[in-house]
Amino acid sequence: MYMQVFLVGVLAAISPGPDFVVVMKNSLGIGRKYGVATALGIASALIVHITYTILGFTIILDKFPTVFNIIKLAGAIYLLWLGYKGIRSKAQSESSKEISVEQKLKPSIGLGFREGFLCNLLNPKAPLFFLSVFSQFLGHDTPEWMRWVYGGETILAIGLWFILLAILISNNHFRKLYQQYMHWFDRGLGIILIIFAITIGITTVSS
Repeated sequence: MYMQVFLVGVLAAISPGPDFVVVMKNSLGIGRKYGVATALGIASALIVHITYTILGFTIILDKFPTVFNIIKLAGAIYLLWLGYKGIRSKAQSESSKEISVEQKLKPSIGLGFREGFLCNLLNPKAPLFFLSVFSQFLGHDTPEWMRWVYGGETILAIGLWFILLAILISNNHFRKLYQQYMHWFDRGLGIILIIFAITIGITTVSS
């Protein structure tokens, strides 16, 4: 069962979503440390999801869908804001590229952590995963300590995936390519985030 939980966590992590886009954007645009900090923020937010799942708060979310809808709309607004920042990216002249890169190194590691934390915390995909998939491993006869072990496995699997993604994508080869087409990458990723936000908003309103 331990291996099954770990594999389910990995599959949940590698499926495309806002977390993936944010880690990729921060790793390419700012650097490895910032990307890893974003990944650690995502992993930390998972502690919140694990906690309310194990403590039974998922029952409240299931019985009172309005609460879940508010969370989804908040997530959509946050993704819209991130997407808006991306599509505002402008082309840089050759002489200003080095300055631009140095400026992008200024944001603190804490800011990257916070961005990852909020992205996952407000990502509707996370509560849906824990409500529908992860909770299936928590039977009435499952000891409480084992529930926390399962939760820790899930955090480890997802956290390691995003840390690995941040390390790989921040490779100099990818970053040089990114710097050449910086504004197109930023705009493309911004559009993807906005699409996620609009999709979440439409499904929330129509549900």
